[in-house]
Amino acid sequence: MNEKMTELLHLTEAWIEAHHDEFVEELCAMTRIPSVSRADLAEPGAPFGPDCRKMLDFALERGRYYGFETMDHEGYAGSICYGDPDNALGLFAHLDVVPAGDGWIYPPFDAVYLPEHDAIIGRGCDDNKCAAVACIFVMRMLREFKWPLKHGVRLFCGTSEETGMQDMIALREKGFEFPKLSLVPDAGFPVNYGQKGSANGDISISCEGNLVSFDAGSARNMIPDRAECVITADIDDVKKALAGLDKEITANIAVEVDEKGTKLIATGRSGHAMNPGGALNAIMLLSRVLCKSGLLEGSCVNAVEQLYSLTSDFSGYNEGVAYSDDMSGPLTIAYCVANLKDGRLTVKADCRTPITCDAARLEEKLKSAWIKKGFTVERSGHSKPYYIPVDDPHVVALQELFHDITGRDDKPGVMGGGNYARVIPNAISFGPGMPTKKKISDFLPAGHGGCHGKDEAIVMEKVFNLAKIYVIAVARMDEMME
Repeated sequence: MNEKMTELLHLTEAWIEAHHDEFVEELCAMTRIPSVSRADLAEPGAPFGPDCRKMLDFALERGRYYGFETMDHEGYAGSICYGDPDNALGLFAHLDVVPAGDGWIYPPFDAVYLPEHDAIIGRGCDDNKCAAVACIFVMRMLREFKWPLKHGVRLFCGTSEETGMQDMIALREKGFEFPKLSLVPDAGFPVNYGQKGSANGDISISCEGNLVSFDAGSARNMIPDRAECVITADIDDVKKALAGLDKEITANIAVEVDEKGTKLIATGRSGHAMNPGGALNAIMLLSRVLCKSGLLEGSCVNAVEQLYSLTSDFSGYNEGVAYSDDMSGPLTIAYCVANLKDGRLTVKADCRTPITCDAARLEEKLKSAWIKKGFTVERSGHSKPYYIPVDDPHVVALQELFHDITGRDDKPGVMGGGNYARVIPNAISFGPGMPTKKKISDFLPAGHGGCHGKDEAIVMEKVFNLAKIYVIAVARMDEMME
């Protein structure tokens, strides 16, 4: 890093230290808004519901508060700009969050700050509101330092990333002109040069008999840590059936009396659908104990057996679609939502496909496999993988500045998750994830603290690292842009 950039880095470090409390206050304020994207609650100017509209309004107001120009893009997204908005480097963050779910120690939307750990707990604080706050502060720093830029810097705040990136897809289809180059801080450092493709579907199967209800999950990309059902059976008969099973099968199962019979509750471990091996799917736990117990009757027997077959493996082996490549690793598939209504069990699937896999062909193979198992395919879709060559000059430059700033020599990587880089042109996924001195595990138990899990948390060091690196990244990309 040259002398000029080194000076900028020193200015940035001092500024961040002096504005510590502002970072905390702004991130807490954003985290307190429960901005779950809800297209089913769409209103004029609010295509993803009133909470996302409120969140977007708040973010744009904060942009104006700090003296930046703001634009509302039909409620799909908003942008906050320093300099020329029509000739700007793009920064993309999302303000929508996955549903909170149950089992939190702290209130999910109170934005609890723990000063002894310099950390915030609340849904969305990490994924991805920290990026929006950091990027606003990056623009503040560059302006206050009077750093010479050839282009503007424009932060886009989306409201539907967690539900398929319909916000940016809609703008793209409307002919919106995106920046010539953009950075997306919604992955990990250093450069994320590849993202798996995806295939997904909603499937249903006949489920009539003595299973009264089955409910689990709230989002396709969030593995549930709780699943429950009610069967028309006496609780003593249920306990007797479970007593005859292996303790491993019943270890995570609780039973209680329900007005319609007996309720069974499975407790697993939540996580992101892109890494099902790091979670414990409560749907699998509940369907397994129901299958092994012999308690079910009618077509419920087959329906739950098929559900257990699907959830007992996340490699695609049971669907006949297992696949892997050296670039991005194995295919994964997770079934994260299951509901029984009107005699049909409906399940939502989330499949992450390796970069060299043909996602469209895989979708067809999955549909065929589901149909063979007796399911009706209610809806399906797929998205192509994202890939940028590791020798791209912008990738090389970002890698070099990351090494110069942190001293780390991490290589560019591929991830199973997806972000805006896959649906907007000329985008590079860069940060903010990287090891920090303070750990979430220091103050939260196992299974808590993850970005899609209970008690989502962020150590402020991560936010400061993002802001520090992005000041240099924006300055460097500005030099390289035509």
